[in-house]
Amino acid sequence: MRCGYLILISVILLSGCSQPNAESMLKDYTQRVSNAIDFPIEFNPHQLNYPSLPPRRERRLEVEELREGVIDVLRLRHCDLLPLISERNSNLGRVMLPSQQLQYELRFLPAIQACEERLTSKLSEDPELENLLLRVTEIRELKQAQLPKVIWNALYTSPEMEQQFSRSSTALPLSSSGHINHIQQVIDPFMVIAKSAQSPKLEIDPSLVQSIENHFEQLYRTELGSQWLRSVALLTDAMNAVSDGIEQRLQERPICYNRQPNNRATIIQNVFRNFYAAEFQPYLASTDQFGRRWTSLQLALLETLPVPDTTAEYLADILDKETENGFLYHYEQAKQRHVNAWQSLLDHCGLTAGNLSD
Repeated sequence: MRCGYLILISVILLSGCSQPNAESMLKDYTQRVSNAIDFPIEFNPHQLNYPSLPPRRERRLEVEELREGVIDVLRLRHCDLLPLISERNSNLGRVMLPSQQLQYELRFLPAIQACEERLTSKLSEDPELENLLLRVTEIRELKQAQLPKVIWNALYTSPEMEQQFSRSSTALPLSSSGHINHIQQVIDPFMVIAKSAQSPKLEIDPSLVQSIENHFEQLYRTELGSQWLRSVALLTDAMNAVSDGIEQRLQERPICYNRQPNNRATIIQNVFRNFYAAEFQPYLASTDQFGRRWTSLQLALLETLPVPDTTAEYLADILDKETENGFLYHYEQAKQRHVNAWQSLLDHCGLTAGNLSD
């Protein structure tokens, strides 16, 4: 009986390991096409190469620190900012992570704004406050001007966001239900923060500021961005490989004479229906659907932030399909070429497929 249980467990484990994924589906698809047209098609999902995120030191923006003399004025009773100042100057405060620095600035800026408003309201009663008000305004303006840089550093030099552009992830799963809503929920809090920083006065829900580390954790727990990159890279290589095979096969010798279907045409039609239409095309469509949402979220977020030149070039390459010779540009070219190759193949054998495009 015990041996029976062990055998059953082994079967379950083996079946779990053999669950289809994007790489195996695409490898099977290219092999099916290769067999159908009787022509070798080379597709190796382990040799993909696509752009790397620039080093962190090249992505980090310098944030100007307050001069010590300027900070001293905040110790006055009018501002009541001593606890915040002490927190920043403590040993832990001096080694804050970028996310912690962002949280601190999102607490400090509303406090200095409130101080400025309080001093302004008392100025008519006490003109001697004018010099203090000028210094406080100087601090508020500097903090406000620096906030977009702080947000950039907190997000785009963080391990959490770096993971979204990693080249070590697996591809998106074949079934991606719910992924679009999930990534929207993960990015939304950061979008709120970035847009709030563009307003003349920072007004942000204190509960969002308090929970910011939780949102960074949620970002860290998902790999959807890097999985999408892997999927696009796999699909690009697979489509180009199939296109190469079909184009070269049709150039070498005919498959169907005078566009008359034959036995091989029947095999080609079956591959088209059972593997192109039933497996490849749905995965391509779901990858594109996720990619449209993911890239739009990233681009909307980046529009609000200062982006270093070296990183701007990489992000345009990765996120903008209009960037010539970029990652997405080559993907779009591969899609059109793949459609054209299939249309040529089917037409060559007098077959029809309706609308091949996504």
